[in-house]
Amino acid sequence: MCTAFGTVKSMTNDYTSPQISVPRDELSLEHPPRGIRMERTVNGGTIIKIRLFSAATAFPILFVTLFWNSIVSVFVALAIVLTASKFGYDLEFFSKMENASEGDSIPVWFFWLFLTPFIAIGLGLLYSTVFNIFGRCEIRLGSGEGSIFSGIGSIGRTQRFSPQSVKSLNLNESPSKFKTGKNGSGAPITTHFRLVIEMNNGREIKSPDFGKIKGTWLAFALKKILGCT
Repeated sequence: MCTAFGTVKSMTNDYTSPQISVPRDELSLEHPPRGIRMERTVNGGTIIKIRLFSAATAFPILFVTLFWNSIVSVFVALAIVLTASKFGYDLEFFSKMENASEGDSIPVWFFWLFLTPFIAIGLGLLYSTVFNIFGRCEIRLGSGEGSIFSGIGSIGRTQRFSPQSVKSLNLNESPSKFKTGKNGSGAPITTHFRLVIEMNNGREIKSPDFGKIKGTWLAFALKKILGCT
């Protein structure tokens, strides 16, 4: 049961997934993992600040982003040259390309249309890279309102909820991350997890993805702060 903020709520006792085995005596609110800082507010609330950087995630995504965008940029440059030539701009450096495009039967607009999804994927990869390197998460819990912010700097998404209406708290495997490594049985090991807060009305509040250590400590800390036993 949970008695946080003067309200009784039911909540799951398990704060770890079957793949996470961290003894309770190794978890402490006073000693958060590296990349997490917890602060108390003057009105008795709690602010937990989490840096989302993960080398295991950021560097592979960075490699894919550079590889993908380096290829797409070649075609974007060609599209720019073709567009400039249609408007009469003389780009001497690409004069051969311009001359070759004079007899092209493919409209320039179609070329841009064809490139649009590839450019969109490249921008998505770029955002994901920046988010995994510079992203942050901030969890606020008070007597009247709770919130989970995730983003870059002050730009991002804030999910607000009432701590008195929390039904359950779970640490689930992240569906958006690849499973890496192998355990003794040869099954892949999930290395990313997310907090899922279920409200009494059925709404779910989902955190960004965390590594095993951060995710386990955050689930433990929220249970303690919410007064769960």
